[in-house]
Amino acid sequence: MKVSRIALISKEGHGEARDVARDVALNLVSRGFSVTAFPNLHLKDVDHVPSIKDLASVPKVDLFILSSGDGTILRVLRLTDTTIPCLCINVGGRGILSEIKPHQAPYAIERIERGDFILDRRMRLSPTIGGERLPPALNEVYLLRQSITRTPMFTLDLGDSATFTQRMDGLLVTTPTGSTGHSYSFGSPFVSGSLHSFLITPVAPITNFPKIIRDSTPMRVMATYGLHLIIDGQETYSVEPNTYITLKRHERDAVFVRFEPSSDFKQLKNLGFD
Repeated sequence: MKVSRIALISKEGHGEARDVARDVALNLVSRGFSVTAFPNLHLKDVDHVPSIKDLASVPKVDLFILSSGDGTILRVLRLTDTTIPCLCINVGGRGILSEIKPHQAPYAIERIERGDFILDRRMRLSPTIGGERLPPALNEVYLLRQSITRTPMFTLDLGDSATFTQRMDGLLVTTPTGSTGHSYSFGSPFVSGSLHSFLITPVAPITNFPKIIRDSTPMRVMATYGLHLIIDGQETYSVEPNTYITLKRHERDAVFVRFEPSSDFKQLKNLGFD
């Protein structure tokens, strides 16, 4: 894969992320790459766009480089909904989704210039409420009861006549990438990122309903009371009672740039497990 035009995104309002992005931009321009930035870095020979969404319409972008934490990565992938590969530089957080730290950026750019990197494809979730399709989730879709005084009865339709009803506070449906996120805090297992599967985690079920790992064929969920549907902890939608939510694999995977072949377990290392 040959890279010539790069979109460079840094976390808004974060001084360190901006400084890292400026250094990366200067390095890229000196090597002959075309660079478009968000937010504006006010550098000669670096274009800019007014919003993250506008990055999706920049012609012939080969690579995204993000100087940010995990939250910005999730937001960029959701707003651009693209298969353009992302190289993520961890700035200001645990960096579970990131590949490198700021001091490694010059070395990474050299490898990008040589085409010496690996593409790591990660499945995403596509939720639909009734007929309304919502933005994709890289980590998870969280279904949580709206009322704190009424516990809904959930119906889980997993296909092939596998339908279950359980009274509980909520339900997490997670991708393998998201298995080190919210579901991890509920005691759910780590799932290798290369798998194409859903991790289903009941939240405070009345009975001890198990956590389930299944393939990524479509599934449906309904509850007797209103729900909040939360995408990657960042966007919330209301779901009326007795309304089916369909969850299926999104047709466009997220793609990350990696430099080591053991990327399936990199998230565990980024959590601090050596």
